[in-house]
Parts: sequence; structure tokens; C-alpha cells
Amino acid sequence: EQQLLGRVIGMEQRSLEETLTQLMEEVAANTKSLLVLDKQLLDRLSNSTGNLLDDTELIEVLANTKAKAKEVEQKLADAEEKKIEINEKREQYRPVATRG
Repeated sequence: EQQLLGRVIGMEQRSLEETLTQLMEEVAANTKSLLVLDKQLLDRLSNSTGNLLDDTELIEVLANTKAKAKEVEQKLADAEEKKIEINEKREQYRPVATRG
């Protein structure tokens, strides 16, 4: 039914299905970006010697990670809102997909 719904929307409102696909790709990329940032930060923390507050490079990485994490979290929240809107629009075509 989901596949048929995707095909119906692809025929009726191609841009809606393309937007959903693009949105899912962006979410995956942003999630991957967060994982990379976490790994970089953990690597820096584990390789740090001495007082953490004296390691200016570590503090810069931490600040960059924090800023990027906030940006990615906002993008993920926006994407979730868009996904809900798109799914509401997609549901309007579900009766057609069900009949198919």
C-alpha cells in the first residue's frame, strides 16, 4: 500500500514525493554529521593530556561541535515538521492507493 501510495503521489504530485525523498536524505546526512562530530570530540577528549581547560584546540573543537550540533538539531526539527506536513498531504491520496 505504501509503494502504491508513493506511485499515486508520484503521478499526481511529483514535487511532494520528491520533497519527501530529499528531506529523508537531508535527515540522514545531518544525523551522520552529528555522529562524526561526536566521534571527533570523543577522540580529542581521549587523546588530551593534562588540564582540559588548557587545551585551546580541544576547547575550539568543543565550541564548533556545540554550534554545529545546535544547527543540525534545528534542521532535524524542521525536517520533522515538514515530514508531518507532507505525510498529511499524502494521506489524502491513501483511498486511491487502497483501492489499487
